[in-house]
Amino acid sequence: MNLDTSVAPEIAQLMGFMAPGPAGPQPAPAAVPTVGELARQLRLITGAPERWWHLARFDPDRAVRVSIPAGGPAEMRLMIIPPAGPGAQVHGAWTLDGGECGCEVVTVVAGEVTERAIGDCGVATSPLLPGKIRVHGSGQLHEVSNRGGGYTVSLHARAPR
Repeated sequence: MNLDTSVAPEIAQLMGFMAPGPAGPQPAPAAVPTVGELARQLRLITGAPERWWHLARFDPDRAVRVSIPAGGPAEMRLMIIPPAGPGAQVHGAWTLDGGECGCEVVTVVAGEVTERAIGDCGVATSPLLPGKIRVHGSGQLHEVSNRGGGYTVSLHARAPR
């Protein structure tokens, strides 16, 4: 008898998702998502505006940040920046202790964001247009602003803290 073991790696991988417990196998805790997984989830959320558009709030005096239920191991935020003027400049989607932004992946839904990435090599300024996803990774300090005449709507994702 020849035992076919060609699917053994896949079976082992599937078994890794089940941890034994007192009541039998239990789902293993969700792993921290990679930046690639965050970008995939952000693309899926962006493609389903019925899940988040009702959360959008337009305040002419300040940027508005709203959490979006992601339904997975990621934190998502919607950010609406008013037209150029007071409140148009924002230091990232999340501000952590020390002023560091925790946003790892961002995409623009409407308008245009100008982003200043601040790193060891200096400052780089670039536009971010609708439909493109920008990956920062963890710990990348950056600043986004709306220099246009209308509101900018963007979606931001990060791994849970």
